[in-house]
Order: sequence, then structure tokens, then C-alpha cells
Amino acid sequence: MKKLLVFAVVLGLIAGALSMPATAKKKKKKKKPVKIERVLETRYEFPAGIGTAGAGACSGCPAVPTGPGETYAMVEVVDDNLPTGAVDLSWDTDGDGISDTGITVCGSTAEPVEVPESTNIIAFPFIVNGPNCPGGGATSGTIKITYSNKP
Repeated sequence: MKKLLVFAVVLGLIAGALSMPATAKKKKKKKKPVKIERVLETRYEFPAGIGTAGAGACSGCPAVPTGPGETYAMVEVVDDNLPTGAVDLSWDTDGDGISDTGITVCGSTAEPVEVPESTNIIAFPFIVNGPNCPGGGATSGTIKITYSNKP
């Protein structure tokens, strides 16, 4: 009788183990967010005059819009005639249609700078740049911007 009882308990344990789903599955590793980059290259042919980021006017200044998720930018300015190319990147922050916030790029950015996503950014290539870039300016040249979702 004892043997029959032990056999029934063992048989029950085996049947129970086989009918239960496996709970020791491998845990899925969370994927690390991937850095996504987009390179935009544009030319400026005419300087915008004298000014600084967020203040000045320009006819024909190139637009360098950001896309969804693009919140960082690395910028390089190569002027055709001056040793240090400089531009001011400016955008509208209060919705009035006037570019009022910006950064000055003197040659290139040392590290990624934060920019607003899905925003029209205007590059102002001032022939004589403001105090943020002594000796820098713009006559005609190329602006290369690498937008990314991570620094």
C-alpha cells in the first residue's frame, strides 16, 4: 500500500510539472536606445550683414530644420574665404514668427548642442560676427549639421 501511495504522489508530481508552463524563461534584455543621426549640408552664398544670434535680418539665409526626435546638433562651418567660418543658428521659441533664440557657431561645435525638435532653424551667416566669435565671419561657404536624438 505504501508503494502504491508513493507511486501515485510521484506520478502526480510529474504530471503537474509537465502541465505547468515554463517560468524560467530567459529574460529579454531591454534594448538600449540607438543613436540616430541625420547629416544636413547646405551652402550660404551671401552674408547677412552684422549681427548676433537672435538679432538681425537676412535675405536668403539657409533653413536647417530639425526633424522629430532630433534634439542635438554638431555643427561645422567652412567659409570659402575666411579662416574661421561663423554662423548664428536661430529659431522662434514664442510662436510669433521671429527667430529669437539661438547659438553662435564659431568654426564648429566642440560637443553636441541642444536644439528643439521639429523646428525650423535659420542659419545667419553674418559677415562680421558678434563678440561670441572674435575673428570669425562669413562670406560664402558650407554649413554641415549632424542632428541626432542623443548627445
